[in-house]
Amino acid sequence: MTLSLAVRAWHVTRQGTNVNAEAGMTYRPLIIAHRGHSLLAPEQTMAAYRTAAELGADMIEVDVRRSRDGVFLLMHDEALDRTTSGTGPVADLTWAELSALDAGGWFGPEFAGERVPCLDELFDFAEEADVSLCLEAKGETPREQRFVASAIARELARRGRLDRDVVASFDHEALAEAGRVTPGLKLAPDRLPERGPSQAETLITQARRIGAEIIQHHHADLTPDVVRATQEAGVAIWAWPATSAESIERVHAMGVVGLMGDDVAAIVKVVDRSLA
Repeated sequence: MTLSLAVRAWHVTRQGTNVNAEAGMTYRPLIIAHRGHSLLAPEQTMAAYRTAAELGADMIEVDVRRSRDGVFLLMHDEALDRTTSGTGPVADLTWAELSALDAGGWFGPEFAGERVPCLDELFDFAEEADVSLCLEAKGETPREQRFVASAIARELARRGRLDRDVVASFDHEALAEAGRVTPGLKLAPDRLPERGPSQAETLITQARRIGAEIIQHHHADLTPDVVRATQEAGVAIWAWPATSAESIERVHAMGVVGLMGDDVAAIVKVVDRSLA
């Protein structure tokens, strides 16, 4: 596949050269844990992140929000109800209140007592475990998403992680603004609309419009022709969230640069088998 020098160098540095699988050449995608290893641990907790790294994830995808008092924390939903012992909007509580919630008991009794992590805790873990991060900016309004995306970008620059982490969002304007305030930032927009058939021309346009060299795409809507044309134009496709062995094998055979899913072990197994 023909990728820009910047993205090619980054992927080679992180996990080895990626080339077109159909050409019969070496191909190892970036293995990305969707909300951590969320098949066997409560999503967006340190338990899920630790397990993902132990199983061989190159990168961990997380969702970043703000507490009422401005602390950046990791949670997908706008509301607390599904994944914690709390109720109501995340943004209504202070960090002290959020950090006291149980974020694991809903998943299983063995995870009772897991807490909502803050972004600083994740950065410390990423350094220790030597994993990259895909940080998706979340917020209730476009203004909030712009703020979160730009704040993440500045923190990556401050920590010297611009060469290995990316900022993601469905809000492409938020990513464009983050890229303007932080030169060298790597952007990984989710394609719009989220679901349905797509065309390579549209994906390429969406990525290039905001200066991105990666685009995230739901695995079920990808076709080999779209993957080939998009990546030959220099835009890397990250497929998400392939979890079953069948879905992982399907998109891996297309040669996508990034494989994202809830079951890191299943992705590693498919990738290792293809390289044997």
